[in-house]
Amino acid sequence: MEVNGFVSPPPSVSLPGIHLQHGFRFRRGQQAFLEKLAAALQRGEMNHLGVFVPGYGKTITALASFVIAHRLGVAQKLVVFVPRGNLRDQYADAGELAQVFRNLGAPPFSFCVADSERVFLKNLDTQIIITTYQYASGEGGNRALQRFCRTAPCMFVFDEVHHLAEDGTWAQQIEHLPHVCSVALSGTPMRSDNKTLFGVPFEVGEDGQQYYRALHEVTMRDAHEEGGILKRVDAHIVDYRIKLVRADTGEEVELSLGMMAEKGATSKEIDTYLARRRLRFHDVYLETLLAPAFEQFRAKRRALRDVFIQSGRAARGGFRNHQMLVIAMSNRHAAAILDYIERHFPDYIATRIGQDLPAAVCEERLEGFRQGRIDVMVQVDMIGEGTDIKPISVIVKADLVRALSKTMQQVFRGMRYYDGFPEEANRCDIYAANDSDVVHVLEWISAEEQLGVKLRQKRQGTPPAAPPAPTERSAWELKEVQGRRMQSHSLELFPGQAPGQGMLQVRRRPQVVDVNEQEKRLRKECAELATELAFILQVEIREVHARAKQRLTKGQDQLSIRELTQKRAWLQRCLRARRFV
Repeated sequence: MEVNGFVSPPPSVSLPGIHLQHGFRFRRGQQAFLEKLAAALQRGEMNHLGVFVPGYGKTITALASFVIAHRLGVAQKLVVFVPRGNLRDQYADAGELAQVFRNLGAPPFSFCVADSERVFLKNLDTQIIITTYQYASGEGGNRALQRFCRTAPCMFVFDEVHHLAEDGTWAQQIEHLPHVCSVALSGTPMRSDNKTLFGVPFEVGEDGQQYYRALHEVTMRDAHEEGGILKRVDAHIVDYRIKLVRADTGEEVELSLGMMAEKGATSKEIDTYLARRRLRFHDVYLETLLAPAFEQFRAKRRALRDVFIQSGRAARGGFRNHQMLVIAMSNRHAAAILDYIERHFPDYIATRIGQDLPAAVCEERLEGFRQGRIDVMVQVDMIGEGTDIKPISVIVKADLVRALSKTMQQVFRGMRYYDGFPEEANRCDIYAANDSDVVHVLEWISAEEQLGVKLRQKRQGTPPAAPPAPTERSAWELKEVQGRRMQSHSLELFPGQAPGQGMLQVRRRPQVVDVNEQEKRLRKECAELATELAFILQVEIREVHARAKQRLTKGQDQLSIRELTQKRAWLQRCLRARRFV
């Protein structure tokens, strides 16, 4: 069976309990993970991690894993833990669950959503429980699940395991629940606080740090090579200059957004006071970020509408156009952005959701966005894992999230491939400001896409596409971001006020430096840069640290501030060169 140019592997006898039916086939990465899982369980290895890009089918993989464990006699029951209610509902749709098991050729299983002890405690012979981390860690829910798990050998599935820190409240409670084996799943198995994940196999590198060990990993490059999983991406970085005024002397200081991001690493005052509280509410900032995004949004919607009109599909109904997602940094910021959109782009139906609004209102608006009745949604952190709105293909990242894992989860909301669009319309445009430090993440996304597409073209025997002409739709390159295609804006915050009123007070370099804090910051920066470099070069992160150790003759835990600075500079040179230098 051929899907998007990829011939699916035939049913494998190495998957106990699975007999694929109705023409269903696993994706290549699913097949590989399940084969490795079956072999590992038979060897007595019971705890595993699977890394899959969003949209690759973690739900099917999780349920198939249980079918295998059940057939091998390892586990008789399954408990699926998820971080959000919408993910719980994704697993617990009775019709879809039944269809999955039919396609797998598995025996029928009973299941129950565990959000109330009254139901499943009265039916302890239920085979599958689907619950949230929050419920499982609560006193009543934890007690009820302990009783359930003692009735038979249980397999645990930890979905989106990056939410589950080993020393967190959730993990401490779940740890007491008896189980015989587990599968942890995530597209980004890392945390911005660098805490160890619960239930995930780790190994210790030469630098003494712990690194996760996946049974199988499907990268963005793999997904683009396979095709039909992720949209292609065009990234647009906005930069301009701002003016700061000292309140006491009237001294003026000019900074670009990129310079401000660098200062934000050492000065919480600039980052928090200016960027978070002032700059991102300013009309000039919003215009600079939103105007090009809406211009592209309008062009994309017009082009897609023309395609559907020409094909006659628009007349038959069921036509879905592109949608936009705007990520704000707070509820108040989201409200300010929505007000700006309604004033300047009234042709679009826009709304927002947030924790400051009633839950029923948020759900009604989110459902309208799911159904395509709303064009633009502004939100903070409510459209995350498990929210499957594939027509999202323009993202405006107006917050200050820097962490790789969180940024990836954000942009993945618009990267899932949508079969309802023609191939050329499956592109996601991401707009961000240069003070949010997302350049490296977007550079890596672009590199992975290009490599994956080239591999697919090579496998299919098609010649690589010619480089596109330098237009607004051309592939994003770092040199274009910082160079000739930038338009600078002189922005004076709150014009009309007396010098210093409401302004940030610029201070001189401090006389005293906290060496301990400086060393801690440098270690963190080196760890983040090493992670990015490992992603780009597709090598183990321990190899990056080993190369650094060869240069500096010491492990990272032994490096001084001066040596850590040297390591950071070397990692940055490697990132620019895309190789070890």
